Amino acid sequence: MRHAESAIVHVASVEVAVPADYAFDRLSDAAFVGGWSLGSMGLAQHDGEVFVGTSLFDRSQAFVEIHPVRKLGLIDYSVGSASHREPRIYIRITDARMLGWQDSQSIVALHAIRGGAATPERWARTCTAHETEILLIKAQLERAFGQAA
Repeated sequence: MRHAESAIVHVASVEVAVPADYAFDRLSDAAFVGGWSLGSMGLAQHDGEVFVGTSLFDRSQAFVEIHPVRKLGLIDYSVGSASHREPRIYIRITDARMLGWQDSQSIVALHAIRGGAATPERWARTCTAHETEILLIKAQLERAFGQAA
């Protein structure tokens, strides 16, 4: 079954007109992530490698750890509370040239893994938010790259 209520993983993806290394660096940066992540806006350092942001949905605090693995183009985001975080969100960045796309393009795929306690409503909200966030990622990466060039 692939219905939102029964899906275990949701993926939202987009082609971005920036090099993969640039996308990776930005999407590994908590300040940049805090500008598009609707569930953890305004990420700021909390304690060590843990960041805290605010959910635009219910104003709750969201705690995030960011674990980038450059050689895989993978950024793992462990999310949850101050005392417990789970690796439920990750981004995979692929150099689009490897797939026959043009130079200076990358593919960004935002993955969410459904937690066992997520209600159908909460999971649907996560999926919908990620569909919006991938568009924010594209727009913000391309704007930032254009300004840096």
